[in-house]
Amino acid sequence: MLAHYRLEEPVGEGAMGTVYRAHDEGLDRKVAVKVLRPAVSGATMRVDRFFQEARAAARVSHPNLTHVYYVGGDGSYRFFAMEFVRGQSLDEYVEEHGTPDLHDAIDWLVQAASGLAAAHEAGIVHRDVKPSNVLVREDGTIKITDFGLSKSIDAEVSISHEHGMIGTPTYMSPEQCRSRRVDARTDIYCLGLTAWALLVGKPPYPGPSLGDVLHDQINTPLPSIVAARPDLPDSLDRILRKMCAKRPEDRPESMHEVVRMLEGCRPRAVHPAPIMARAVATVIDWFAAAVALSVVAFAIRLADGNPLSEEFEVLFLAYFFLGSAVLPELRYGLTLGKWFLHLRVRTAEGAEPSRRALIARNFVRFPGVFAWATAIPFFLPLLGDIMHVVAILAILAGVVSFYVARGRTLSDVLTKTRVTYDMPPDERTPRAGR
Repeated sequence: MLAHYRLEEPVGEGAMGTVYRAHDEGLDRKVAVKVLRPAVSGATMRVDRFFQEARAAARVSHPNLTHVYYVGGDGSYRFFAMEFVRGQSLDEYVEEHGTPDLHDAIDWLVQAASGLAAAHEAGIVHRDVKPSNVLVREDGTIKITDFGLSKSIDAEVSISHEHGMIGTPTYMSPEQCRSRRVDARTDIYCLGLTAWALLVGKPPYPGPSLGDVLHDQINTPLPSIVAARPDLPDSLDRILRKMCAKRPEDRPESMHEVVRMLEGCRPRAVHPAPIMARAVATVIDWFAAAVALSVVAFAIRLADGNPLSEEFEVLFLAYFFLGSAVLPELRYGLTLGKWFLHLRVRTAEGAEPSRRALIARNFVRFPGVFAWATAIPFFLPLLGDIMHVVAILAILAGVVSFYVARGRTLSDVLTKTRVTYDMPPDERTPRAGR
């Protein structure tokens, strides 16, 4: 017995203490009790850090953080009681079930980021985000635990400055490896490493020695997760690389931004758009470019009294179309026409496509526009005629492919994308036991 808690069995062990499943005799409920090791309880710094964990966790109330119920001591034992989470840590889950599918992984990572965002808003940096400190309950709810290395964002001097490097090297940020000041972006880096390990099944920097791991954390860019798992979207690769940028200022500014970025990778219900809706969207895009061309042509004629030549009209129309249709699609995944009809370009799984895929799909759709934008066909008339034929063939190939490939045009097939109705994310309930 410790105070009014009856310890039942150990469920976890770390450098500072042991976690027990326990029973709260006063409130008749299961709790987790973390007890500081007697061998280190005499070290003032470690005792202070132990209670700092309890105070840090108790300051924040969020569904994705473990709740602290009690902090105290009993004789020579120092301990605190917290919410008991029935489930597995992420590393235990991967060991037993293998890597999760993208939907579950994104759902868990968004929950973890949301919980850490609440901690950051309370002025707390976790500093030890890793798979073993992220628990997934049987209903799919994520709980961040073990704030043993946490510190106040506002503290002028961190523990690492005073007492050397603290953390788990495999999941440490470059600034932690250098024993430099940490902030919320440190947790962003560590969550990125955790995401990589969750989806691949091993950490991104598994070096054979501590020195190799520290060197990679400081100097080696994050390996491509798509190279390790080609079924994952390129957009996730870009997000994790940004989260794990070596310089803190190159990472997302907050966990709220991380949540927004990860939500964009969440698989969505795919509702393919019919060919007529896609055609109308393209007509709207061409109409917008033609209106812009008319305004410019009218302004030039007012300025010098001379109308645009036919060559310049074609050249400007190509520029305007690229600017009003192609570039917005590269940046936002939609154009004016698609926005008007609630359409959006997605991957076959409903995630955001890579910029490379969007460039390729537009080149397949509008080869003539890209060619005329270079003005080369003006100097090579035969090439201009050829491009007219190519543009017509591209349209025909798209229409034929749409019916042959079950609602996918040639650009969809070649770039593994789809034009879909812009539906909200799939809200399916996480599977039991996952």
